[in-house]
Amino acid sequence: MTTDAGGDVDGDGLASRDPRREYDDLLVNRVESTRPAAELRRLRADEEAVRQGWVAAGVVLDPEGRVLVVDLADRGWALPGGTALPAEPLAATVEREVREETGVDAAAVRPHAIHDETMRAADGSVPPTPFRVVHFEARAPTATVPDDLAALGDDDETVRAVEWRETLPDGVYDAEWTDCVYRRIVA
Repeated sequence: MTTDAGGDVDGDGLASRDPRREYDDLLVNRVESTRPAAELRRLRADEEAVRQGWVAAGVVLDPEGRVLVVDLADRGWALPGGTALPAEPLAATVEREVREETGVDAAAVRPHAIHDETMRAADGSVPPTPFRVVHFEARAPTATVPDDLAALGDDDETVRAVEWRETLPDGVYDAEWTDCVYRRIVA
């Protein structure tokens, strides 16, 4: 895991979204991954987050300093977040996704970290594919969560639970990186 603040931005037409242009103190997790060409083609075609290339996630804190987590059927406990819509500012993305997944209204404070992955085909037949997750600090004015979970999430996303926790739950999605980001924000 790399935690530095620099980094060139790929010429992917979305460089203006990159928070490294505005913040020079972000934690950066740079990853290069190699996948079978067929898998990378499928991801580029079928996965909205990979097609868009930008995701925003929130470390949402309530007035007591508790963190908001969501239990999703496809990945377990995670920070709320999701894919940026075309031309949507990342701060707006995290606020929208927190509301959609948890029913909580939270205000983005600022980004603190970016997971910056470039996926490559093992045989070089697919163009390198950037995928970035920007982690924001966000604040909620109250610690209320909805009773009806059926209205939360997207059609392809099942929300099993929404909770405020004193710390991150055991087994949180991408635990090492998530814990690093969380500790940065609550420090």
